[in-house]
Amino acid sequence: MEKIVIIGGGIVGATAAYILSKEAVHVTLIDSNEPGQATRAAAGIICPWLSKRRNKYWYELAKNSATFYKEIAEMLSEETGRDPGYKQVGVLALRQSDEKIMELFNLAKERRIEAPIMGEIEQLSEAETRQKFPLVKTGFRSIYVSGAARVNGSLFCDTLLYAAKENGVDIKSGRAHFSSNGDIHVDGNKTSYDKLIIASGAWLADLLQEAGFHTDVLAQKGQLLELDFSEFETDDWPVILPPSAKSIVPFDNGKIIVGATHEKAAGFDTEPTAAGQTEILTEVTQFMEGDLERKIAHVAVGTRPYTPDFAPLIGNLPGFDSVFLANGLGASGLTTGPYVGKLLADLALGHSVDLPLEHYNPDKYISK
Repeated sequence: MEKIVIIGGGIVGATAAYILSKEAVHVTLIDSNEPGQATRAAAGIICPWLSKRRNKYWYELAKNSATFYKEIAEMLSEETGRDPGYKQVGVLALRQSDEKIMELFNLAKERRIEAPIMGEIEQLSEAETRQKFPLVKTGFRSIYVSGAARVNGSLFCDTLLYAAKENGVDIKSGRAHFSSNGDIHVDGNKTSYDKLIIASGAWLADLLQEAGFHTDVLAQKGQLLELDFSEFETDDWPVILPPSAKSIVPFDNGKIIVGATHEKAAGFDTEPTAAGQTEILTEVTQFMEGDLERKIAHVAVGTRPYTPDFAPLIGNLPGFDSVFLANGLGASGLTTGPYVGKLLADLALGHSVDLPLEHYNPDKYISK
């Protein structure tokens, strides 16, 4: 039986392990359980369709990812009987002017042609916006897209790993070392493989440095604030996309996640900071009512991987036909992670993939 080893137990590696667990292969997943793993800290919005990012290859990846998310969430729920932490609650994209509302409405209608999962698209008045999310400040109208979803990164990843383990995946804790000849060692013991998937997130550069590679993947610190609004029934509230780099994600029982920061210089530092908290609150209070500082219940910190041009990489490790990797997903990691994990699993199995991977070539970022 073919042996496939996966390095990294975040959302990319966990998805690959789950998908491969349904095939006639032996799968081992190795995770170092480093503090600050991005998936564990993340709470995300699955709604790439309203993005104005000009990178069409990023959008194609994110669009496919949003469709796959619903499929794999339903699969996990049916197979495990657990809540995987994914729920379609819709999104409110806030704007103040008629011009901006129409611009966004037209973009949404155009993109729904290739993404029917978007569902209903509506222009909502200020009153209708506040009816769906009572904490939105006055003065904002919105575009509502019913197919958008929220996801709890830690819960989704745990469900993937639970299902993978139930299906026979061997999950090991330890730090993997990759040598220049392709050998893998964990705690001094060699682990053999036929195919290798590297999904080590922000720690990719350290892993490949031992094998003599230079890697243009950097670490970025992200902080999120958990607010306690338990006086409200927030279970079915839509997520909020304001005209800002920050987002507002309600969960059940009054928990609302706001953020996040994008701290390039902080790297692997996982300590919450007053500066990060102030940055988030300053942005979010422009769109959300309440004494937010007094509502802070928890601060989550994660470390994202990103590339200098903020584009992802997916494909073969240069010089190794049997080693596949993906990285550089940045702030889109929770949105694109499951689909990227599926792509890596398909590559390891020798299956064709439904995305032109030449646009995500790792050679651009990894060299000897």
